[in-house]
Amino acid sequence: MADASGAGYKGPRLGDAASLWNFTTAPGWTTSETLILQHALQHFGVGRWVQILDSDVLPGKTIQQLNGQTQRLLGKQSLAAYTGLKLDIDKIRGDNQAMKDVERKNGLVINSGPNPTAEMRKKWQGGAKAKNKL
Repeated sequence: MADASGAGYKGPRLGDAASLWNFTTAPGWTTSETLILQHALQHFGVGRWVQILDSDVLPGKTIQQLNGQTQRLLGKQSLAAYTGLKLDIDKIRGDNQAMKDVERKNGLVINSGPNPTAEMRKKWQGGAKAKNKL
């Protein structure tokens, strides 16, 4: 039990945002859910989270969970180069894992330069389309 000062108390305090104290754990991804997401990305395209959710192939998942798992599947933190593209996920992950002289965070390739502009994203998407013959 906490004393009057609140020391040792774990939980919401007066003025805390409710989101700070979400005690429920995020559901994990099973192998079958990961394969379903992979097929959904190939069917709908990367970043088409609403269409994937509306298809009801991954009930209970959120947009944030889809985005995070897609980053892990592709091996890259920024999905800007792939937005809207229907890709071979395994090939992209292999290409990203094989990249040398790049910065990584938790195993994901990260953009360490300036924030990408719309022109940069368009160029990246064009490169991804050409490389993957889309």
